Amino acid sequence: MKKLLLGMAVALAANAYGVTIEITNVGCGSLGQSDCDNLTAEINSELNKDLPEVSIGEYGTGIANGNAFAYKGMTSDYSDNYDLFMVRGMAGAAVEGDLDNIESANGFGIGAAVTVGVNFDVLPIDKIGPVDLSKLDIMVSFMDYTYDDTMDEAEAELNISAFSVMARYQIIDGIDFVPGSLLSWGGVHLHTGIQRSSFTGKVTQTFEDQTVESGGASASLSGVQATFDIDATTTVIPVEVSTFLRAGYVFTVFGGAGFDLVTGSTDVSLDAGGSISGTGGYTADANANESDSGDADPTNFRAFAGLQINLPVVRLTVQANKGLGNDLFGVATGVKIAW
Repeated sequence: MKKLLLGMAVALAANAYGVTIEITNVGCGSLGQSDCDNLTAEINSELNKDLPEVSIGEYGTGIANGNAFAYKGMTSDYSDNYDLFMVRGMAGAAVEGDLDNIESANGFGIGAAVTVGVNFDVLPIDKIGPVDLSKLDIMVSFMDYTYDDTMDEAEAELNISAFSVMARYQIIDGIDFVPGSLLSWGGVHLHTGIQRSSFTGKVTQTFEDQTVESGGASASLSGVQATFDIDATTTVIPVEVSTFLRAGYVFTVFGGAGFDLVTGSTDVSLDAGGSISGTGGYTADANANESDSGDADPTNFRAFAGLQINLPVVRLTVQANKGLGNDLFGVATGVKIAW
Protein backbone atom coordinates (compact mmCIF):
# COMPACT_ATOMS: atom_id res chain seq x y z
CA MET A 1 0.00 0.00 0.00
CA LYS A 2 2.76 2.44 0.96
CA LYS A 3 4.80 1.60 -2.14
CA LEU A 4 1.72 2.07 -4.34
CA LEU A 5 0.96 5.51 -2.89
CA LEU A 6 4.52 6.77 -3.05
CA GLY A 7 5.11 5.29 -6.48
CA MET A 8 2.10 7.18 -7.81
CA ALA A 9 3.31 10.34 -6.08
CA VAL A 10 6.64 10.14 -7.88
CA ALA A 11 4.82 9.55 -11.15
CA LEU A 12 2.76 12.65 -10.46
CA ALA A 13 5.87 14.60 -9.58
CA ALA A 14 7.37 13.65 -12.91
CA ASN A 15 4.29 14.68 -14.88
CA ALA A 16 2.09 17.10 -12.96
CA TYR A 17 3.67 20.41 -13.93
CA GLY A 18 1.40 20.69 -16.98
CA VAL A 19 3.46 23.62 -18.30
CA THR A 20 7.08 24.03 -19.27
CA ILE A 21 9.60 24.99 -16.61
CA GLU A 22 11.13 28.06 -18.18
CA ILE A 23 14.83 28.88 -18.24
CA THR A 24 15.32 32.63 -17.75
CA ASN A 25 18.01 35.19 -16.94
CA VAL A 26 20.68 33.21 -18.76
CA GLY A 27 24.22 34.48 -18.20
CA CYS A 28 26.80 32.85 -20.48
CA GLY A 29 29.88 33.94 -18.50
CA SER A 30 32.98 33.02 -20.51
CA LEU A 31 31.12 30.50 -22.69
CA GLY A 32 30.68 31.27 -26.34
CA GLN A 33 27.18 31.96 -27.52
CA SER A 34 26.85 28.62 -29.29
CA ASP A 35 28.06 26.64 -26.27
CA CYS A 36 25.82 28.73 -24.00
CA ASP A 37 22.74 28.08 -26.17
CA ASN A 38 23.47 24.36 -26.38
CA LEU A 39 23.89 24.08 -22.60
CA THR A 40 20.64 26.00 -22.04
CA ALA A 41 18.85 23.67 -24.46
CA GLU A 42 20.16 20.60 -22.58
CA ILE A 43 19.01 22.06 -19.24
CA ASN A 44 15.58 22.75 -20.68
CA SER A 45 15.38 19.21 -22.04
CA GLU A 46 16.39 17.65 -18.70
CA LEU A 47 13.92 19.65 -16.61
CA ASN A 48 11.01 19.06 -18.97
CA LYS A 49 11.76 15.67 -20.52
CA ASP A 50 8.83 13.79 -18.95
CA LEU A 51 6.19 16.52 -18.74
CA PRO A 52 2.80 15.97 -20.42
CA GLU A 53 1.76 17.89 -23.49
CA VAL A 54 -1.62 18.89 -22.02
CA SER A 55 -2.23 22.08 -20.06
CA ILE A 56 -2.35 22.04 -16.28
CA GLY A 57 -6.15 22.42 -16.43
CA GLU A 58 -6.47 19.40 -18.72
CA TYR A 59 -4.18 17.53 -16.37
CA GLY A 60 -6.57 18.39 -13.54
CA THR A 61 -9.39 16.84 -15.56
CA GLY A 62 -7.27 13.73 -16.09
CA ILE A 63 -6.61 13.43 -12.36
CA ALA A 64 -10.34 13.85 -11.59
CA ASN A 65 -11.18 11.12 -14.10
CA GLY A 66 -8.43 8.89 -12.74
CA ASN A 67 -9.52 9.44 -9.14
CA ALA A 68 -13.03 8.21 -9.93
CA PHE A 69 -11.84 5.34 -12.13
CA ALA A 70 -9.31 4.01 -9.61
CA TYR A 71 -12.16 2.75 -7.38
CA LYS A 72 -13.81 0.62 -10.05
CA GLY A 73 -14.07 -2.93 -8.74
CA MET A 74 -13.70 -1.99 -5.07
CA THR A 75 -17.19 -1.02 -3.96
CA SER A 76 -19.35 -3.93 -5.13
CA ASP A 77 -18.84 -7.67 -5.66
CA TYR A 78 -18.81 -9.45 -9.02
CA SER A 79 -17.46 -12.93 -8.28
CA ASP A 80 -19.55 -14.53 -5.48
CA ASN A 81 -23.10 -15.21 -4.35
CA TYR A 82 -22.66 -15.13 -0.58
CA ASP A 83 -25.33 -16.21 1.89
CA LEU A 84 -24.46 -14.05 4.90
CA PHE A 85 -21.60 -11.56 4.54
CA MET A 86 -18.47 -10.52 2.69
CA VAL A 87 -15.40 -8.59 3.90
CA ARG A 88 -12.75 -7.40 1.44
CA GLY A 89 -9.78 -5.09 1.18
CA MET A 90 -8.63 -3.76 -2.20
CA ALA A 91 -6.19 -1.27 -3.69
CA GLY A 92 -6.05 0.03 -7.24
CA ALA A 93 -4.76 2.58 -9.68
CA ALA A 94 -5.96 4.18 -12.90
CA VAL A 95 -4.42 6.18 -15.71
CA GLU A 96 -5.87 8.33 -18.46
CA GLY A 97 -3.67 8.20 -21.51
CA ASP A 98 -1.75 5.96 -23.86
CA LEU A 99 -0.62 2.81 -22.06
CA ASP A 100 2.35 2.60 -24.43
CA ASN A 101 3.55 6.01 -23.22
CA ILE A 102 2.59 6.30 -19.54
CA GLU A 103 5.00 9.19 -18.94
CA SER A 104 2.85 11.44 -21.13
CA ALA A 105 -0.45 10.41 -19.48
CA ASN A 106 -3.15 13.04 -18.95
CA GLY A 107 -3.70 12.03 -15.32
CA PHE A 108 -3.57 9.34 -12.67
CA GLY A 109 -5.68 8.06 -9.81
CA ILE A 110 -5.02 5.82 -6.82
CA GLY A 111 -7.49 4.29 -4.41
CA ALA A 112 -8.07 1.77 -1.66
CA ALA A 113 -11.14 0.59 0.21
CA VAL A 114 -12.38 -1.85 2.81
CA THR A 115 -15.79 -3.25 1.90
CA VAL A 116 -18.33 -5.00 4.11
CA GLY A 117 -21.32 -6.65 2.44
CA VAL A 118 -24.45 -8.24 3.92
CA ASN A 119 -27.04 -10.42 2.22
CA PHE A 120 -30.54 -9.32 3.27
CA ASP A 121 -31.72 -12.89 3.71
CA VAL A 122 -30.64 -12.37 7.34
CA LEU A 123 -33.88 -10.42 7.86
CA PRO A 124 -36.92 -12.30 9.24
CA ILE A 125 -38.98 -11.56 6.11
CA ASP A 126 -38.55 -13.00 2.63
CA LYS A 127 -39.77 -10.15 0.43
CA ILE A 128 -40.53 -6.47 0.35
CA GLY A 129 -43.01 -6.11 -2.47
CA PRO A 130 -41.45 -7.73 -5.56
CA VAL A 131 -37.93 -7.64 -4.07
CA ASP A 132 -36.64 -11.05 -2.98
CA LEU A 133 -34.34 -10.21 -0.06
CA SER A 134 -32.22 -13.34 -0.53
CA LYS A 135 -31.08 -11.84 -3.85
CA LEU A 136 -30.24 -8.41 -2.40
CA ASP A 137 -26.82 -7.45 -1.05
CA ILE A 138 -25.86 -4.10 0.47
CA MET A 139 -22.17 -3.16 0.53
CA VAL A 140 -20.49 -0.30 2.38
CA SER A 141 -16.93 0.74 1.49
CA PHE A 142 -14.67 3.18 3.30
CA MET A 143 -11.07 4.38 3.51
CA ASP A 144 -9.11 7.22 5.10
CA TYR A 145 -5.35 6.87 4.72
CA THR A 146 -2.56 9.42 5.10
CA TYR A 147 1.03 8.84 4.13
CA ASP A 148 4.16 10.99 4.42
CA ASP A 149 7.52 9.82 3.13
CA THR A 150 10.47 10.45 0.84
CA MET A 151 11.40 8.47 -2.24
CA ASP A 152 14.44 9.29 -4.35
CA GLU A 153 14.23 13.08 -4.76
CA ALA A 154 10.51 13.50 -4.00
CA GLU A 155 8.90 14.32 -0.65
CA ALA A 156 5.25 13.33 -0.59
CA GLU A 157 2.33 14.13 1.71
CA LEU A 158 -0.69 12.17 0.50
CA ASN A 159 -4.20 11.39 1.65
CA ILE A 160 -6.85 9.19 0.06
CA SER A 161 -10.37 8.87 1.40
CA ALA A 162 -13.49 7.15 0.14
CA PHE A 163 -17.01 6.18 1.15
CA SER A 164 -19.69 4.38 -0.82
CA VAL A 165 -22.94 2.49 -0.43
CA MET A 166 -23.82 -0.02 -3.14
CA ALA A 167 -26.78 -2.34 -3.72
CA ARG A 168 -26.52 -5.54 -5.76
CA TYR A 169 -29.55 -7.53 -6.94
CA GLN A 170 -29.57 -10.87 -8.76
CA ILE A 171 -31.86 -10.36 -11.74
CA ILE A 172 -31.17 -13.80 -13.33
CA ASP A 173 -30.58 -16.90 -11.19
CA GLY A 174 -27.37 -18.89 -11.46
CA ILE A 175 -27.02 -22.49 -12.60
CA ASP A 176 -24.92 -25.36 -11.19
CA PHE A 177 -23.83 -27.28 -14.28
CA VAL A 178 -21.76 -29.69 -12.16
CA PRO A 179 -22.47 -30.08 -8.41
CA GLY A 180 -19.97 -28.90 -5.81
CA SER A 181 -19.06 -25.68 -7.64
CA LEU A 182 -17.00 -27.68 -10.13
CA LEU A 183 -18.76 -25.74 -12.86
CA SER A 184 -21.36 -23.13 -12.05
CA TRP A 185 -22.71 -19.90 -13.46
CA GLY A 186 -23.45 -17.12 -11.00
CA GLY A 187 -26.33 -15.58 -12.90
CA VAL A 188 -26.63 -11.87 -13.67
CA HIS A 189 -26.43 -9.06 -11.10
CA LEU A 190 -27.49 -5.44 -11.31
CA HIS A 191 -25.46 -2.96 -9.22
CA THR A 192 -26.00 0.68 -8.31
CA GLY A 193 -25.35 3.12 -5.49
CA ILE A 194 -23.24 6.17 -4.77
CA GLN A 195 -19.47 6.51 -4.41
CA ARG A 196 -17.43 9.48 -3.18
CA SER A 197 -13.64 9.64 -3.19
CA SER A 198 -10.90 12.22 -2.75
CA PHE A 199 -7.18 12.49 -3.23
CA THR A 200 -5.03 15.30 -1.84
CA GLY A 201 -1.30 15.52 -2.15
CA LYS A 202 1.67 17.80 -1.88
CA VAL A 203 4.80 16.61 -3.64
CA THR A 204 8.14 18.41 -3.68
CA GLN A 205 10.62 17.34 -6.35
CA THR A 206 14.28 18.36 -6.21
CA PHE A 207 17.10 17.79 -8.69
CA GLU A 208 19.95 17.16 -6.28
CA ASP A 209 23.15 15.70 -7.72
CA GLN A 210 21.86 16.16 -11.28
CA THR A 211 24.35 17.60 -13.76
CA VAL A 212 23.75 18.47 -17.39
CA GLU A 213 26.55 18.37 -19.94
CA SER A 214 26.82 19.77 -23.45
CA GLY A 215 30.12 19.49 -25.25
CA GLY A 216 32.75 20.59 -22.78
CA ALA A 217 30.33 22.63 -20.64
CA SER A 218 28.23 21.47 -17.69
CA ALA A 219 25.72 22.84 -15.21
CA SER A 220 24.32 21.69 -11.84
CA LEU A 221 20.55 21.55 -11.27
CA SER A 222 20.83 21.00 -7.52
CA GLY A 223 19.34 24.43 -6.79
CA VAL A 224 16.07 23.69 -8.62
CA GLN A 225 12.94 22.59 -6.78
CA ALA A 226 9.30 22.11 -7.83
CA THR A 227 6.33 21.86 -5.47
CA PHE A 228 2.70 21.25 -6.35
CA ASP A 229 -0.58 20.63 -4.56
CA ILE A 230 -3.42 18.44 -5.80
CA ASP A 231 -6.95 18.37 -4.40
CA ALA A 232 -9.34 16.03 -6.23
CA THR A 233 -12.88 15.06 -5.19
CA THR A 234 -15.38 13.04 -7.23
CA THR A 235 -18.86 11.62 -6.71
CA VAL A 236 -20.09 8.77 -8.90
CA ILE A 237 -23.48 7.10 -9.39
CA PRO A 238 -22.75 3.82 -11.20
CA VAL A 239 -25.09 1.38 -12.89
CA GLU A 240 -23.48 -2.00 -13.62
CA VAL A 241 -24.37 -5.44 -14.93
CA SER A 242 -22.10 -8.38 -14.11
CA THR A 243 -21.83 -12.15 -14.28
CA PHE A 244 -19.34 -14.85 -13.30
CA LEU A 245 -18.38 -18.46 -14.01
CA ARG A 246 -16.71 -20.73 -11.45
CA ALA A 247 -14.74 -23.75 -12.64
CA GLY A 248 -13.07 -26.46 -10.58
CA TYR A 249 -14.01 -24.50 -7.45
CA VAL A 250 -10.59 -22.83 -7.47
CA PHE A 251 -11.03 -20.40 -10.37
CA THR A 252 -13.71 -17.79 -10.94
CA VAL A 253 -13.76 -15.54 -13.99
CA PHE A 254 -16.08 -12.56 -14.04
CA GLY A 255 -16.93 -9.54 -16.13
CA GLY A 256 -19.49 -6.95 -17.00
CA ALA A 257 -20.16 -3.40 -18.10
CA GLY A 258 -21.09 -0.16 -16.40
CA PHE A 259 -22.23 3.41 -16.87
CA ASP A 260 -21.19 6.22 -14.52
CA LEU A 261 -22.65 9.63 -13.79
CA VAL A 262 -19.72 11.65 -12.44
CA THR A 263 -19.33 15.03 -10.74
CA GLY A 264 -16.12 16.41 -9.34
CA SER A 265 -13.00 18.38 -10.09
CA THR A 266 -9.31 18.74 -9.29
CA ASP A 267 -7.41 21.85 -8.24
CA VAL A 268 -3.74 21.79 -9.21
CA SER A 269 -1.14 24.41 -8.30
CA LEU A 270 2.55 24.46 -9.17
CA ASP A 271 5.50 26.48 -7.95
CA ALA A 272 8.90 25.67 -9.44
CA GLY A 273 12.10 27.66 -9.28
CA GLY A 274 15.75 27.83 -8.44
CA SER A 275 19.18 28.91 -9.62
CA ILE A 276 21.46 27.04 -12.01
CA SER A 277 25.23 27.48 -12.22
CA GLY A 278 27.78 25.93 -14.53
CA THR A 279 31.06 26.02 -16.40
CA GLY A 280 32.73 29.35 -17.05
CA GLY A 281 30.41 31.34 -14.83
CA TYR A 282 27.24 30.19 -16.61
CA THR A 283 24.07 31.11 -14.65
CA ALA A 284 20.33 30.76 -15.20
CA ASP A 285 17.03 30.64 -13.33
CA ALA A 286 14.29 28.00 -13.54
CA ASN A 287 10.70 29.24 -13.12
CA ALA A 288 7.11 27.96 -13.29
CA ASN A 289 4.08 29.26 -11.41
CA GLU A 290 0.70 27.94 -12.50
CA SER A 291 -2.65 26.98 -10.99
CA ASP A 292 -5.88 25.77 -12.53
CA SER A 293 -8.73 23.30 -12.06
CA GLY A 294 -10.30 20.65 -14.25
CA ASP A 295 -13.73 19.03 -14.09
CA ALA A 296 -14.26 15.29 -14.40
CA ASP A 297 -16.03 14.04 -17.50
CA PRO A 298 -19.74 13.83 -16.57
CA THR A 299 -20.39 10.36 -18.04
CA ASN A 300 -18.37 7.24 -18.60
CA PHE A 301 -19.08 3.87 -20.20
CA ARG A 302 -16.74 1.04 -19.24
CA ALA A 303 -16.15 -2.69 -19.32
CA PHE A 304 -14.41 -4.86 -16.76
CA ALA A 305 -13.12 -8.40 -16.36
CA GLY A 306 -11.28 -10.27 -13.64
CA LEU A 307 -10.04 -13.48 -12.10
CA GLN A 308 -10.55 -14.80 -8.58
CA ILE A 309 -8.55 -17.58 -6.93
CA ASN A 310 -10.67 -19.40 -4.34
CA LEU A 311 -8.51 -20.67 -1.48
CA PRO A 312 -9.87 -22.55 1.56
CA VAL A 313 -10.20 -19.42 3.72
CA VAL A 314 -9.65 -16.36 1.53
CA ARG A 315 -10.17 -15.38 -2.09
CA LEU A 316 -7.67 -13.40 -4.14
CA THR A 317 -9.06 -11.11 -6.82
CA VAL A 318 -7.64 -9.00 -9.63
CA GLN A 319 -9.80 -6.89 -11.92
CA ALA A 320 -9.03 -4.82 -15.03
CA ASN A 321 -11.24 -1.87 -16.03
CA LYS A 322 -11.34 -0.13 -19.41
CA GLY A 323 -13.22 3.00 -20.37
CA LEU A 324 -15.16 2.73 -23.63
CA GLY A 325 -14.63 5.65 -25.98
CA ASN A 326 -11.86 7.14 -23.83
CA ASP A 327 -8.30 6.40 -22.65
CA LEU A 328 -9.09 5.37 -19.07
CA PHE A 329 -7.56 2.14 -17.82
CA GLY A 330 -7.47 0.79 -14.28
CA VAL A 331 -6.59 -2.26 -12.26
CA ALA A 332 -7.62 -3.30 -8.74
CA THR A 333 -6.56 -6.24 -6.60
CA GLY A 334 -7.47 -7.48 -3.15
CA VAL A 335 -8.28 -10.19 -0.63
CA LYS A 336 -11.81 -11.29 0.32
CA ILE A 337 -13.57 -13.48 2.85
CA ALA A 338 -17.13 -14.53 1.96
CA TRP A 339 -19.59 -16.79 3.74
